Amino acid sequence: MKNIFKAVFTLTAFSFLERVLGFLFKIYLSRELGATALGIYQVALSVFFVLLTVVSSGIPLVVSKLTAKYRLEGNSVSEGSVTAAALSLGLTLSISVSAVVFIFSKQLSVIFAEKLSMELLILLLPALIFSGIYSAFKGNLWGKQLYGAVSILELTEQVLRISICILLFLMGFDKIRVTALTMSIGCLGSAICSVIAFKVFKGKLHSPKGFIKPLLKSSTPITLSRASSSISSFLTAIAVPFLLMNSGMTSEDAMYAFGYSSGMAMPLLFIPLTVVGSIAFVMIPTLSETAAKGNNNDLNSHIIASVNASILIASLFFALFAVLGEPIGIFLYNNADSGKYLAMSAWLLIPIAMENISSSLMNSLDLEMKSFINYTIGSVFTFGFMFAFYGRFKIEYMCLATGAGLIITEVLHIISIKKKTALKIKFLSVLLKIIPCMAVSCLATKLIYNLLQSLPLFLSVFISGSVGIVCHILMCLILGLIRWDIIIPKRKNYNKKYNSGCSDS
Repeated sequence: MKNIFKAVFTLTAFSFLERVLGFLFKIYLSRELGATALGIYQVALSVFFVLLTVVSSGIPLVVSKLTAKYRLEGNSVSEGSVTAAALSLGLTLSISVSAVVFIFSKQLSVIFAEKLSMELLILLLPALIFSGIYSAFKGNLWGKQLYGAVSILELTEQVLRISICILLFLMGFDKIRVTALTMSIGCLGSAICSVIAFKVFKGKLHSPKGFIKPLLKSSTPITLSRASSSISSFLTAIAVPFLLMNSGMTSEDAMYAFGYSSGMAMPLLFIPLTVVGSIAFVMIPTLSETAAKGNNNDLNSHIIASVNASILIASLFFALFAVLGEPIGIFLYNNADSGKYLAMSAWLLIPIAMENISSSLMNSLDLEMKSFINYTIGSVFTFGFMFAFYGRFKIEYMCLATGAGLIITEVLHIISIKKKTALKIKFLSVLLKIIPCMAVSCLATKLIYNLLQSLPLFLSVFISGSVGIVCHILMCLILGLIRWDIIIPKRKNYNKKYNSGCSDS
């Protein structure tokens, strides 16, 4: 358990730094590009992420599991072979997919509301190939439990991309095209660094013969499971501008609305996933091992603790976004519309976090195909909801449709996990208790913000948001959602553990 906490802390620290950089860069891009150009780029990016999922999403996880297995057996040849197989598979898939998109770019451009999105997608294709290389070596490092190395590689990609993008902006190059191009440059940097890290940690490639087909067979269900999210995002990027234009908006206005909602507001809602994602990342091998042992009691404890943690972490940000959404949008993006959308979408925090953690739990329990089916059902409901308003669609409906789809997916995930593990659903009480906590924190945040409106915007938002978070934590303590001994450990127990630790050493 100590190793798990250490790994979660390491991943969270690096992930937090990476997300902070990415978040600040997103603000910078939003201000430099504007909501309309950002919307055009988001459409291209959504297609790129679908292709990226197809090429590499399942490979690192399978390689990590096999690497851990072969290292335990002392089979360094098979370890090198599975990495070589992943490299061959990643390059073959990425080059093939890139070639198809490039050759048929004119035909594919008809799906975009703005033709510039297709040009940006072409500029993103090299990133696909470099990611095919990176995924193989990432899986090897992950299997060796070198979480710090993997985190540094991803941080390097972020820093390289941001620095080059800003430099090219300052040099006067076309901003929207530079934004796409630097994604490829960043992925090139991470691919090179991953090869170096593989060599530094004494990795060796061996013949992939006999390993490619099993790797493809094992990674396909995971790829399908994760592809559902990317495909849904892609279809949303196509459907929302289409529905808005068929409801009376111009192409530019539709892209503006999609830009401030998906490109500005929605990324803020994924901030809690910095911690939730780290928990999920570390819990995958732990849950897989526990499930293999058939220990349902420990399995249930891990699952319930993971879901409860995701709920608590997500709810912490609710008042901040629900009450201060508009001023946050103005402060960060100089765009009040993005803030208004953030405020109305704040309730999505909990469904997003719960779906993220439950999807990881499904993968840990070898329920990837079931996860894919569940997410597909939720996505069908999402798009059915949106198209029910054909001709009178508003951007606000995207928020409602997304939430409804996530809730349906989450319920189906829980049912699937319950059937697999005889899970006892103990987190419903947490959901019920968290509601008054969020209500109190909202009231406190609103009250303080109203009293401090004479202060500069940053100070009023920061102080009122901080008060809201503190009130939320206090309410969670009062209602028993957070244990007091975690906040204030008992001195007697601490001394006992300390003395015991000293004697052991």
